Amino acid sequence: MKIGIITFHSAHNYGAVLQAWSLQEYLRQQGHQVEIVNLRLPAIDKIYRLVRKTDIKVCGNSLIDRMVNGAYYQLCFLYHCLQPKTGKVEKYRKFERFITRVLPVTEEFGSYEELCQADLSYDALIAGSDQIWNTVILKNISPAYFLQFANKDALRISYAASIGTEEIEDSYKMVFRRYLREFDFISVREKKAQEEVAALTDKEVELVADPTFLLERGDFDRLMKKPRSSRRYIYVHNVHLNRVDEALNSVVEEMSERLGLPVIHNWASKVFSNEAGHFTGGAEEFLGLVASADYVITNSFHCTVFAIIFQKGFITVPHYKHPDRMRNLLESLGIPEHLISRGKDIPEDLEQLAIDYQAVEEKRSAMGAHARGFLEKALAGKKEVGRGPEDGRTYLEDGDIFRCYGCGTCKDVCPAHAISMEEDQEGFRYPVIDETACTQCGRCKEVCIVHQQEGGRVKAEGIPAAYAAYHKEKKVVRRSTNGGVYTALYRAILKKGGVVAGVRFDEDLRVVYGLASDEEGCRQFCGLKPVFADSGDIKPQVIEVLERDGTVLFTGTPCQVAGLKSFLGKDYPGLYTVEFVCDGGGSPKVFQKYRDYLEGLYRSKIVDIQFNNKFKGAATPFVVTGFASGSVDVEDAAKHDYNNAYREHKIQRPACYTCAFVGKEKGVADLVLGFYPGDEELNDPGGISMVKVITEKGKALFDEAKGDLEWREIPWEKACEMDRSGPIQMESGRSRLMSHIDESPIEDLLLTFNRSKKGGVKNL
Repeated sequence: MKIGIITFHSAHNYGAVLQAWSLQEYLRQQGHQVEIVNLRLPAIDKIYRLVRKTDIKVCGNSLIDRMVNGAYYQLCFLYHCLQPKTGKVEKYRKFERFITRVLPVTEEFGSYEELCQADLSYDALIAGSDQIWNTVILKNISPAYFLQFANKDALRISYAASIGTEEIEDSYKMVFRRYLREFDFISVREKKAQEEVAALTDKEVELVADPTFLLERGDFDRLMKKPRSSRRYIYVHNVHLNRVDEALNSVVEEMSERLGLPVIHNWASKVFSNEAGHFTGGAEEFLGLVASADYVITNSFHCTVFAIIFQKGFITVPHYKHPDRMRNLLESLGIPEHLISRGKDIPEDLEQLAIDYQAVEEKRSAMGAHARGFLEKALAGKKEVGRGPEDGRTYLEDGDIFRCYGCGTCKDVCPAHAISMEEDQEGFRYPVIDETACTQCGRCKEVCIVHQQEGGRVKAEGIPAAYAAYHKEKKVVRRSTNGGVYTALYRAILKKGGVVAGVRFDEDLRVVYGLASDEEGCRQFCGLKPVFADSGDIKPQVIEVLERDGTVLFTGTPCQVAGLKSFLGKDYPGLYTVEFVCDGGGSPKVFQKYRDYLEGLYRSKIVDIQFNNKFKGAATPFVVTGFASGSVDVEDAAKHDYNNAYREHKIQRPACYTCAFVGKEKGVADLVLGFYPGDEELNDPGGISMVKVITEKGKALFDEAKGDLEWREIPWEKACEMDRSGPIQMESGRSRLMSHIDESPIEDLLLTFNRSKKGGVKNL
């Protein structure tokens, strides 16, 4: 089996590199082909740089300033190279050698985006161990450590993942819920993490030992490099890079005096009264130093682990913030008395700290066996990829917000009218059953589109086909999101005497579905509306027309098209459907609050808002807001506070982040419309549409509209490049923004998360 591992393998931290080595070494011994995905995130690597660029910035951001900064950086680096006594350069190089030569790593990736673009394919991917889910370290949540880059057929496993803190912040919990869905097997390494993660998923969350417990002492004996000197010493390891641990120091001074042994430690400066040297070696030398020590004193979890593996006398000083991890380990091994907080707490009779390593080894072996059992079960297990429709559940049964697209189909089919769509704290509507009116007929569950997430594609002979096109009338292109193909389509329907269902702003500037039978009404459906649309009673209106043998063009997001089809239950000759390449539906509540803010600012009601005004061309769209007073607000679309939050996927409906209807090869409707960048043969500064023809009915409608268009056929693969390959990405910014919409003025909140503006991206 080909297995990829992603963890904090690049940290210049002995525990980090050795836990990564341990997991891959165990899997390699089991006959698997293993490599570590070499993601080098700046948030991790910058901690261990010889010289931090942020610390030496001497001027601004002009070209000359950057050249001066670069030269200064090189001088600082050279200075460290000329100071060999500090050992900083030697240690840096040894870690890099271990990471790049000892660990089996892939090519280097500098970001999650690079990782997604890479051609990586595995039978299984493992996230962990280490604090890969620690939001404090990364100051965010990286989708990489939740395996969001995985190929679709790979098993997704977390092994001994850690959240690094006592609890998961509320603002991050939705992101955890989103990403945990797609794991096939989940394990963590701390009891508290098990409780926190288990509360966010319905999957079993197992507690397993650190990867170092997967191996035997002999495996580390073969890796270690013993010190050349045979002198006796206490090895002291301070896990903190820049913090003096007074509690640790007091224990060391006391034990050094009582044992009559000098100290070797890992700090560059003199700390203890009886020192024998400073350690600046790499991971192999670290193992040798622990194995050869007479005694080990540390505040490091992994140094504690190796003291136990090499059966050393030791004392562990609890971490000043998060001592539970060490306490749990020592309690599990039956030696809790070795967690000592201060020198004065050391027992007078050191025999009380004698360790029965036969008993400890039995417990350690049992922990290792359980961990190996988890991996064996997971790697031989069945791929589930989250909670799909095969389990038969819907939002109405389990309340899982990621399962409800808000299409309202369940409400529309209920014969007892027992279902209403009610708004949650984020402004999205979800179905609620009036149990007193419900007749338990089950229709709501039958029509739920969760059961049709893979459906909708009807590819007749010669289909699919794809086109790039734009409308011949420039004014049509200007008012359209892309090239105005939609206008040509609805005009073809109107010529048949049909009606069009689309999304518009109502008199209160709410985004709703409506039905139109003339040009003026259809024109309201044109233009970008980055707000989740209320479908209202559009489906009953559509079926009423179809039952009269009328013609209807229904346009919307893939999920809304799927909802209509499920509601109808059969194909109607007069129904034509068009879906737009979807970027999700923004929160109506956030939009309402922002609308209210603008109306208060201008002291006038908004009468028109265009999110994609192209008066300077399609390449530089603007958001243009018109007020009843005659005032007009014009702002770059990329910088506009609401539009920016939408574009960066911070305000979309939860189901948009797990949407199964998107995909390059998919099409729920007869036609798919999206953006096309233009080429040498077909170009227009006002915008161009990409058209994917999915069905024969779609082909017939497009053929009728061609007379109003400049168009040419393009390769299907080229059109697919313009479509979404999968759901939009959820990041922690979404949870943090949405969790504050009732607490902060919306203008301040959106600005806080607007990276395009000075002063944006602040911590809340």
